This record gives sequence, structure tokens and C-alpha cells, in this order.
Amino acid sequence: MKALQKSSITYGPSKGLRSIIEYGFPVRRTIAIWMAGLALALGARAQGLAPEVLLLARIKLHTRQELARLPNCSCLETVQREFRPAGGKLRALDTVRLEVLYSDKKELYASPGERRFSENHPVEYTGSGTIGNGYFALFLTEIAGGEARLSFEHKGEEILRGRRLSHYAYRIPVSVSGHNMTFAEGTGTVGMRGDFWADPATYEIVRIAMQAEDIPPPLPVRSSTTSIDYAHTNLGGSDFLLPQSADSVIVRFSGEESRNHIDFTHCHLYGAESSVSFGGGGGFPQFGASSVLEMKRELLPALTIAVKVTTRITESTAVGTLIDGIVEADVADKKRARKKSVIIPAGSPVRGRVRRLEWNEEKGGYYIVGIEFTDLEAAGTRYRFFADLLDMDPLPGLSHAIRTSKREVRVQPSGETRMVESGDILSLPDLPGVGCFFVQSKQLNLAPGFRMIWKSRALTP
Repeated sequence: MKALQKSSITYGPSKGLRSIIEYGFPVRRTIAIWMAGLALALGARAQGLAPEVLLLARIKLHTRQELARLPNCSCLETVQREFRPAGGKLRALDTVRLEVLYSDKKELYASPGERRFSENHPVEYTGSGTIGNGYFALFLTEIAGGEARLSFEHKGEEILRGRRLSHYAYRIPVSVSGHNMTFAEGTGTVGMRGDFWADPATYEIVRIAMQAEDIPPPLPVRSSTTSIDYAHTNLGGSDFLLPQSADSVIVRFSGEESRNHIDFTHCHLYGAESSVSFGGGGGFPQFGASSVLEMKRELLPALTIAVKVTTRITESTAVGTLIDGIVEADVADKKRARKKSVIIPAGSPVRGRVRRLEWNEEKGGYYIVGIEFTDLEAAGTRYRFFADLLDMDPLPGLSHAIRTSKREVRVQPSGETRMVESGDILSLPDLPGVGCFFVQSKQLNLAPGFRMIWKSRALTP
């Protein structure tokens, strides 16, 4: 019997009407399919299959293995929503933050900081606008499944974020599709045309991009696209493949357009999160295992926290690597400064991970580095590290933005020529608890003691 998992996108116009786009597809985890994939991977060379066919078999097998070991875990989901009315300009709509829990192959939701998760669609927390779900494992499961009528095509290799990846295209025809789109105007089943990029050395899927096709005429949708980026995240000392960010765009025939950019940060195991213990042997405080019932508290907003990173970060550091730091100086509550109310003592440990590290050749070559801190222990209390990066130690080539300029000769309406100077600025998005920056150098070496200044903020926007 087929188990049916669904992801959905809810579209709510400003007048309060709501329509639902539901994507449902069969998820098969039978022993027969698992063994068939294993046999294909092991016996492909003997059968004389092309290298790209063998690689696809290994990617699918590896993805099934990753999905089978995916634990119960929760992340903070930040959705930046934009909306373009018919004939108007694209404008920022709002920012939505939710706690999303992946448990027993389902996604559950709660308001930030809460521990009561429900199966309600995320739209229940927003009331209007477009918002979706299903990013954790459902689309990976579709690619890794054993549906024989899904067609795959190898598109060669491409450089994506500084990595050489194998590109595959795939199609899900309407006849076997479980992707159902439901609007106030009607309901229908659509086919899907997708692409994914995987590392040929590790067989890990890095990005998935999908577009609905064969949309039935009653549906008011001109196009619906979704892309998801994946990377390894260290939870409880083990690496797991989790979504890092996603983008969703829906365009209606009326000309209305909804855009969502989603980031997943502050991920933890649900049931065995990390805490901090102070041993008598000296050295830095160490994080250990504890029950999820030991809930992390929220830091007071507007606290300035100087953190010294104690883990060396180089160009060979893998994304997802755990990093440690310590608070450099006492942090006091300014409202109680006269009473010397120290909230975070100097030396308090901070923990996080390398969220992003990639090399780009353009503009002379540069690294993009993302450092995400998630936990802070102060005086026996665990806090969620939710803060904005304000400043860092000056290092050669390190900057928040890359500015480029060029000079060119342009012909004026009068026929005269004039030298005109123009330029552009390359910047990175701001995420709470994540410090992103550029390093314009052939080598990357953030030595222990690298100092970062953060300012805490409230969980809700």
C-alpha cells in the first residue's frame, strides 16, 4: 500500500480569500525497491551501463540512505515574502518566522519558541499571503523513489557555487503525478519538470529546481516554480542533509506574482539537544547531551555580545562543521547597569557551525563565508543565540560587500563622446544568528581568536 505524503502552498489574496496548492506524491520504502537500487548500483558496470546511468543509481541510493537516517529535528524557518499586484511593482510583503519540526516523515509547525507543534498548514500562522511546506524531505524522496515512469536525463556538469556538480533533468507526467493544485477557482493535477544537481564524488544532492507543467485550464496559474538548496548540518555530532534555503514563485494569469525566500537556521535534534557542562579539568566549557525538555531561553534584545571564535576556519573546512567560541567580556543589562546586572559572564561558551563556504572565480576571486551561532550557555542557563552581526576583526580581503567599478566611453545624443564611470555592489543577505561576509584572497584562514560583534534581537519580526 502506498503511503502518501503531501506538501502544499497556500495562496491568500489580500482580501482574505485562500486557495491551496497541494503537492502529493507516493513515497515507497519497500525492501524490493531498496534492493533493486542496490543491485543496480553494484552491478551496473558488469551490465555495461553508461557512467551517467551508474552515477544516477548511486545518487538515488545515497539519497535513500540519507532519508532513512534523517532524525527528528527542528529548525527556525524565516520566510521573506514579496508580492507584485497586476501591473504593479514587486514589493516586500512581510517576514514570517516559524519553528518547523520534522518528525516521523511529517512537518509540524509552531510559533518561535513554543514546544507545542501541530500539523496545521503554515498559513494558519499568517492568515493571508503565500506560504508553503514540504521542503525537508518530500522532494528528495520523489527523486530517490522507485517510480519507473519518471524519466531522467543527464545534462552534463556545471559549476554551482564554486563546486563542479552533475546536472540531471527529470519529468513527472500527469498520468503518474500526485501533484494536485487547488485554488478557489478549481482543483487539478499537474505534471512536474525538474532539475537537480549532485556532487559526483559524494553522490549528495545539492539543489533541486521544479516547475509545474500541463496545468489544467481551470487553474488560474501561469507558472509555479520552486528551488531548494541542501547542505550537511551537524546535529548531535552527526551530519545530516537538510534544506538550507528555498525560493518559491507563483504567477497567476491576472498578473499577480508571489515570491517567497525561505531560510532554515538554528537546527537542533528534537529529543536530544545539546547543552553545556563545566568540568573540573580546566579548559573551555564543553557542550554535552541533554533532554529537549531543558528548553533554551530567549536572550534579551539589544545586547551587544563580543564573541571570539576558537575554531580555526580554512578553505578546507566543510560546510556543517561545528565551531566554538567564547564571550569576550561581561554582558550586562543596560536597564540595570547601576546594579551591575551581568547576564552573560565573560568566558561563556557559544556554539554554532559553518553554514556557508564557497569559492567564486569572478571579480578577482573570493570566498563567501557564513558562520552561524545557535547556542549560548551563561551561568547555567542555555540561550538561543539569535542576533545580528555588527562588526568583525579587520583581516586582509575581508568585507561585507564587494564594490566594482568600470570606465567606458559612451556616445552622447549630441554626438560627443564622454568617459562614464559605473559600478555595482555585491552583498549578502542578513540572517539573524548568521554572519556572512566575503574574503577576497586565494587562501582562507580565520585563526582562533577571530572576533565578531553581535547584537541580540527578538525572535518575532
